[in-house]
Amino acid sequence: MKEKLIFGEKFNHLKYQRRDGYYAVIIDTNKQQVASVLTAKRSYFLPGGGIEEDETPEECLRRELLEETGYEINIGSYIGKAQRYFISPQNEPLLSNGIFFIAEFIEKVQEPMDDDHHLRWINLDQVDNLFFHEHHSWAVKKASQRFN
Repeated sequence: MKEKLIFGEKFNHLKYQRRDGYYAVIIDTNKQQVASVLTAKRSYFLPGGGIEEDETPEECLRRELLEETGYEINIGSYIGKAQRYFISPQNEPLLSNGIFFIAEFIEKVQEPMDDDHHLRWINLDQVDNLFFHEHHSWAVKKASQRFN
């Protein structure tokens, strides 16, 4: 039976909008750090985001990483899928459906296009405290097990 990972609390009286997102877990095993994106609202996320029309998951990941970090990436193995129910800062009930992949930076080819996103390396033991989404922390932990 497939493991179904759901984080957050679902309130039955709310209608949640589902948002599918593809995210890259990029770990520097020497420094025991993971690449993250720090937003202008001081929230940490894994780099990645929502798929656009006619995009494949791989194209989505490459585009999002280029926009947010300026780096081209190699996409490695699939980590898994997890969801999180939450209320956005704009008070919208959302279901984040995250699909996670191990990846690595190839090279920086441009400056990030998103002015409010900044690449930050955070220690693996800080993901629970820093990441906005619990399922992002879950993906980092699951990926880091493969390197041990």
